[in-house]
Amino acid sequence: METRRVNKVKSKKPIYILIAVIVFFILFISLISMPSKLNTAIDEIQVSANMNEVKSIFDKYKFDLLETDENGNKSIAIEFQDEVRKKLNTFNLNEEEIKQCLEWLPTAKTSINVIVVPDLSRRILDQINNPNQVTNDKIILSNIWKSFVEVSMLKQDSKDKLIIDVTDVEQAKGQFNAIANNLQFDLSSHKGKSNRLYFTVDKTDQFNMGIEKMYNSAIQKPLGADYVFYFKRYLESRIKKNTLFDNYVNKIVIITDGYLEAEDRASDTKLTPQLYKSLIIGNTNEMISMLGLNIPKVNVDLSNTEILICEVNERKTGKGKDFEILKAYWTDWLQRMNARKIQFSHREQATDITVNTINQFIKQ
Repeated sequence: METRRVNKVKSKKPIYILIAVIVFFILFISLISMPSKLNTAIDEIQVSANMNEVKSIFDKYKFDLLETDENGNKSIAIEFQDEVRKKLNTFNLNEEEIKQCLEWLPTAKTSINVIVVPDLSRRILDQINNPNQVTNDKIILSNIWKSFVEVSMLKQDSKDKLIIDVTDVEQAKGQFNAIANNLQFDLSSHKGKSNRLYFTVDKTDQFNMGIEKMYNSAIQKPLGADYVFYFKRYLESRIKKNTLFDNYVNKIVIITDGYLEAEDRASDTKLTPQLYKSLIIGNTNEMISMLGLNIPKVNVDLSNTEILICEVNERKTGKGKDFEILKAYWTDWLQRMNARKIQFSHREQATDITVNTINQFIKQ
């Protein structure tokens, strides 16, 4: 009797195993076919109807979709971020709406946009106030190039850019148009490979030769350094604006003695007895406004722009006082255009100090 019961149980054992296998298989299929939170989040993003809906879905899933990278840093899944940005892009948002989105979106990959505008006026020939200025400028420009290369070369698929510009294309004896293309270095088209491969010896030679030609032309026919005109006519097209997909840091380096003197009109940096007296009282900025001497504001937004004015140098007639007045003029002007950062660098006897200042400015 006992033997018969044991045999009966044994005969049913394969059935139990089969049932267990079937149940396990069903559970396995259910699990692999069940949509993940990532897929669910992406599906919801794709059917969202407007910017606010996208933000609501983003907020709903952003903590569930955190990933840890190899350095232990947490960030929202890139695939989800990409879908969010793509969906927002389909709404044809205006500039203000894009700014609103950038306030809650994770920061996109950051690229540096360096704009260098040397003063090619008679400053470069003034051996009394600015001895060896051309040599100084070339040292500064060479080190700007080196700093730019160091910042960019370890990246990949960045949109870093360096441009050497002048305040007016008529400068450099009208030949700057021919030189200009060789003084623009844009990595946005260098895709799918390390930036290191972009920065060849030929690129450095191209830069150095372009600078040499530009200064040789300017020496033959120097013109006024009309930075007001440059800001009004050219600067806005040179500045990069942040987008849903790209984050930019704009850095402008202006190489000038600081005196804003166009050839065809009165100086924008007027030096009056009242301003010299204001240095003693300490109210130079207020005096500039009181006298109505403010440099005319230009309609350009510098809120995402850092500016370094270097080689600022008092003329012998204004030693010990012009620097502070020039600094007040520039600061007042740039602040009224909402510049994010303004930095001044005096012309130093040792160019190493200026070079170090530039390196820090570019790399920060």
